[in-house]
Amino acid sequence: MTNNTELAWEDVVLKAQGLHKHFGPVKALDGVSCQISGASIFGLIGSNGAGKSTFLRIAAGVYRPTSGDMLYRGQTIYENISAKQQIQFVSDDPYLHFDNVKKMTRIHRAIYLDWDQDLYQELLLIFPLGEEDRLDRMSRGMRRQAAVLLAVASNPKLLLMDEAFDGLDPVMRQNLKRVLARQVVDRQMTVLIASQNLRELEDFCDHVGLLHEGGLLFVEELDKLRLSIVKVQAAFTEPVKEATLEETGVELLQFKTKGSVIEVLARGSEEEIREKIERLNPLLLDILPLSLEEVFIYELSLKSYAISELLR
Repeated sequence: MTNNTELAWEDVVLKAQGLHKHFGPVKALDGVSCQISGASIFGLIGSNGAGKSTFLRIAAGVYRPTSGDMLYRGQTIYENISAKQQIQFVSDDPYLHFDNVKKMTRIHRAIYLDWDQDLYQELLLIFPLGEEDRLDRMSRGMRRQAAVLLAVASNPKLLLMDEAFDGLDPVMRQNLKRVLARQVVDRQMTVLIASQNLRELEDFCDHVGLLHEGGLLFVEELDKLRLSIVKVQAAFTEPVKEATLEETGVELLQFKTKGSVIEVLARGSEEEIREKIERLNPLLLDILPLSLEEVFIYELSLKSYAISELLR
């Protein structure tokens, strides 16, 4: 997904163009433009009220945009039956309106032409659900597993998930990640997951974007993000000043010192930063991994946003 680099048209699965959605005076989405490529997993993060669920519901064809466009492979989604045949949406609180999984399965098999019965049977072995178990007596996590099972077995080209891991225990979270990753690789499925939990997504997604107050602030490829900033700890025989480090060409984002030990955040690759700091002959030099949330903090600080306000 990107909001600034155009993909080849055949690679774009979902595209928003100047997307607005208003509920009376409330602007849930305010001019969002972005595109999502095929066979990928994209994480859409943001606080409550940021517009994540509204974006997914427009992508699923549940809501009509107030203005602008949401396109699936170049087609308008709202009231488009052929497009909706290839899209599945798992909401944050799935509504399963029949009394057990077996009856829900019959409905999905009748509606979705690409239903995969073999995959459905395989998923029943992964998710501990009984076909005859009453849905209204299941926990929220179990209902979510049932909704995911039905959605994936429908063999969609685009899977939309709102708070995908909410209510799942750690084992089921890993199972779900493996199932989705396999569908992306084997069936070229595209997955869009909306969540407030950046840590849950950072080892799973290809791209991540940040919605805030209806606007898209930030979109980036995860590998590029991880390689763009490094944390360094180094010890010297004598204290090293910030200006001395900058003279080596290191682009500093943060500089802390305690005696002859420094800790810095710097923009650039690990190899580049290591080579420059080693010119100062450190006694000890460690390059430490940054979490995705730490990277976001420093990227967003450049835009004068506070991560605590955006992800609370």
